[in-house]
Amino acid sequence: MHNTRWWLIWLSVLGISWANASPQKTFVVGCQDIDYFPHYNFSLKEDKGYAWAVLEAFAQASGHQFEYRSYPIKRLQRALAQDSIDFAYPDNADWRSIHDKIDSRKTLSKPLISAISATMVLAEREYYSMNQFRSLGLPHGFTPVHWLERIAKNRLNVLEVNSPNAAINLVLKNRVDGADVEYNVAQYLLATPEKKQKVTIAKNLPYGPVTFHLSTIEQKDIIHQLNEFIVANQALLTRLRHYYQLLEPQDLRDLP
Repeated sequence: MHNTRWWLIWLSVLGISWANASPQKTFVVGCQDIDYFPHYNFSLKEDKGYAWAVLEAFAQASGHQFEYRSYPIKRLQRALAQDSIDFAYPDNADWRSIHDKIDSRKTLSKPLISAISATMVLAEREYYSMNQFRSLGLPHGFTPVHWLERIAKNRLNVLEVNSPNAAINLVLKNRVDGADVEYNVAQYLLATPEKKQKVTIAKNLPYGPVTFHLSTIEQKDIIHQLNEFIVANQALLTRLRHYYQLLEPQDLRDLP
């Protein structure tokens, strides 16, 4: 991505401002320590992806500041429970955390985006059924929602790897039947036309929306402000999705 300050221009062009912006305060956002670009990669020094751009736009409009700290996926909820961070991203009410007791205490924002949960396969397996799958590549710490029943019945061999890119490479090398990788992330990783011709979404397997939220235990007022920002600035969020070339589930309606 190029100019990392373009969203400031959009804020002024769209007339985004808050008359009641709070005095500047820094909040700590805990993030998954994983390369999930274009959704997010908080280890990057400049452009950290779509979620970061949304939060930075909100910060500019509200007068807040955000500091981002990366955590291994399974430690992120622990950091929130221990009050080491003010917010966690991404989060979802349907994800069971390792600290189930805090789930009832959390407040989640409106979705920053609706991602596309999918299984990515070689083109020759595009129309495989679930019963034809024997192996699945999976980024460590992720929960393969569509595959849990088969895993519980020992009908699927799961190979955990350290990143979505590694999972996609397992597919390219034909070491697994498919990879549980979000559609947009997979498209970004399949950077060349040659790779994109080889790997596709599995059409006969469940795929659909999974919403990404910002969560908190203590900072409910900030979540309320973020919700207002999201509702009031849909045009900005649409431009950001286009900028990062992010599709949402409704954009895949024309898939055969």
